[in-house]
Amino acid sequence: MPRSEPPVDIEDPRNEPSPMVDSPMPGRIDGHPAPPELIDSWDPADDELPGDQRPAQWDWHGYPSWGRKAVAVFPIVALVLAVALFANTTLSAQGAIAEVRSVTGTGGATLLSAGPSQAPGGAASGTGQPADYRDLTFQVPGSTVKPLQGSTSLALSHYAGWQANGSAGSANGIASVSGGLLHVGVRQPTPDFKGWFATTTSATPRACVFQFSAASPPPISATHTLAVGELVMAVQTSRTVTNGDINYVVVAENVFADGQRNLTVGYSLGHLSHAVEHVLKGVPWSAGPLQVAVDTNGNNRLSVWVNGALFFAATDLHMGIAPPFDPYLEVQARRTAYTVAFDGYSSVCQNNVVVSDLPDGTVAHLGAVTVTTHGGSAVFPMAAVAQPVTGELSLSVPGNASPVRFSRHRYWPGDRYSYAPGT
Repeated sequence: MPRSEPPVDIEDPRNEPSPMVDSPMPGRIDGHPAPPELIDSWDPADDELPGDQRPAQWDWHGYPSWGRKAVAVFPIVALVLAVALFANTTLSAQGAIAEVRSVTGTGGATLLSAGPSQAPGGAASGTGQPADYRDLTFQVPGSTVKPLQGSTSLALSHYAGWQANGSAGSANGIASVSGGLLHVGVRQPTPDFKGWFATTTSATPRACVFQFSAASPPPISATHTLAVGELVMAVQTSRTVTNGDINYVVVAENVFADGQRNLTVGYSLGHLSHAVEHVLKGVPWSAGPLQVAVDTNGNNRLSVWVNGALFFAATDLHMGIAPPFDPYLEVQARRTAYTVAFDGYSSVCQNNVVVSDLPDGTVAHLGAVTVTTHGGSAVFPMAAVAQPVTGELSLSVPGNASPVRFSRHRYWPGDRYSYAPGT
């Protein structure tokens, strides 16, 4: 895919007043230098631009490439295509998000997961879909992916609310589920950056926090000095297909042939080929699993937590990312094959973990936290940006001779369960 040309006369968007009104929160902007290598398909020629700005590669995350091309050449036709794309992806997502999950316990007891909770204000405007994608742990082995009718996108068969696409093309892109992990990547080396991604087909409102979880990006196996692999966790405007704005927040880990790594936070602002990616913070990084939480209103406020610690926060940005949002998981590579395994995702639209339908006086244990039931519910305090807790829940129910113990499970902030005792 040809690279975009740098725009002319770019002004610092942080000097402009914010058109949105949102509750301010403490923040900071760290003036770190740009990372020493590429992020999101940057070109070495981009070094002529200011250090915190780079042209963003035009890669239409979440929508079929034939629609992307139509928008570029025939904007009016694109509006018609957008309607068709929306109908197609909406139908593919129906039912998959509202799947009820259960956790088994001793004595036949069960924890039933409530259907996807709605964020304040209900479902995302205009989607007709549940407002969030919760608790994806990719435990179901994936079968052969099937093309969506009339497009080059691929639907992940057991995760109908997600689809895969990218500049690598279906022959060279990977998006498969095995061993409880979603493997995303590029099979064969390419001279330029190519990527493959999985994104949702329905939108999430700005009131929610986006939680991503991935295994440690592997080292580069290629010896070429320009070889680089990139893990991307991002949040984009869901209106890209209709307005052509290439606007998104990105958290990326780059891995280089010499073993060095960096972690970068930034955002893209612009329209089609005139989008520019702004680097907000970039630091050297070490190998290891990544747990990333992104909280943003799409305009002036952005906070990013990495592995439970605040990594970046600002309240004076001007990102122009119109809500509702689409999260996406992506891997890009140059001069090397590269695949990264994602092990979870959740759109967190409420705080705490709540287990309801319990007798008052029930003592509940989860991880290092113990709570006593009041009003029929056990409430485990958690923040929306907190890392999920993986462990065994136990309930000491009044009148029971022994505690009810549930199998090991991952509990995300905002989860809601109801207790069903055994017979």
